[in-house]
Amino acid sequence: MKRKYGTWTLVTLLGTSLLVSGCGKEVPPKQALETAYANASNMKSTDFDLSMSMSLDMPQDVLDNDPGMAAVANMLKNFEVKAKGTYQMEPMQAEMTVEAQLKGDMQMNISLPLVMTQEKMWVKVPNIPMLPIPKDVVGKFIELDMKELSEQSGGTFNTDAANIQKQQQLGQDLMKVVVTSFDENTFLSKLDAKAYKLADQSQPKQVVKFAVTNENLEAAVNTVIEKVAPQVLDLLASDKYAGVAQLTKEEVEEAKKELAAQDKSELKQGLDEMKKELQINELSVITGIDKKDFPALMEVNADIGFTQDNQPIKAGIKATTTYSRINEPAEFKLGIPKDTITLEELESKMNGY
Repeated sequence: MKRKYGTWTLVTLLGTSLLVSGCGKEVPPKQALETAYANASNMKSTDFDLSMSMSLDMPQDVLDNDPGMAAVANMLKNFEVKAKGTYQMEPMQAEMTVEAQLKGDMQMNISLPLVMTQEKMWVKVPNIPMLPIPKDVVGKFIELDMKELSEQSGGTFNTDAANIQKQQQLGQDLMKVVVTSFDENTFLSKLDAKAYKLADQSQPKQVVKFAVTNENLEAAVNTVIEKVAPQVLDLLASDKYAGVAQLTKEEVEEAKKELAAQDKSELKQGLDEMKKELQINELSVITGIDKKDFPALMEVNADIGFTQDNQPIKAGIKATTTYSRINEPAEFKLGIPKDTITLEELESKMNGY
């Protein structure tokens, strides 16, 4: 009896260990990304949280000689923007609150709630002290009819271009082209998942990094020209996405001919010159994949330096987006606004203010 009990215990332990090891097993980076971004097209609803910061550092003498550039550099230096919201595909509805922080001489915080459906968008009138906005409209939502705006501007309402679902599918197909085109050993690597947290504070199943460096820059440019760009053009001209991109097949064929006609020796010469002036400290996209194989975290990092007229310039950007409650019933906090005004009413009040 004891022998039988011991045998069953051993079998149970072996089975459990195999199950655990199978569930936690990591697949190669390219395969992991392909699966994750294919699954992303099945993201019917989600909460999202975006944060982005930017920086721009230029020599003081350049700023002194160019007031316009100085104003831009001052605004972008330590610029931060955040967006938090909810999206559902059917029926299409999305909302977010965008918060921007401007630092420096024009320091201010701006909060801008937005709501969108397939045909309309509502934007809440912010309270910005330096702008002459009548107090009785601050806090109201401007209701914008996308079809009417297109017709007023002399165009026609493009239902495909406004179709969030189709735009989402296009984004996933474009990402798939990129992932499958670049060499895995040259551009992709696995990161320690323990160093990252998803929106619910859980650990990602796998984290993959795509990176362009000074060493693989030439390979990256060649891959874009020879593999990525032609596939992207074909995708944009396909029957599925022709209405989104509004490119004709003739325009696509002409663009592909121009790509194919690139002189490789001239391209290499241009790249060699670029390398002399460009320093890539970081240029990467990090994808955190959750247990259901969704890309639940995406982090974009860019930290580059270059010279212009023998002057050193540094630019940086970091953007992190996390997704949570994927495919759970959407919970909208703003909902469809009731306290609204039209754009014409806002213009009328602004003119009389």
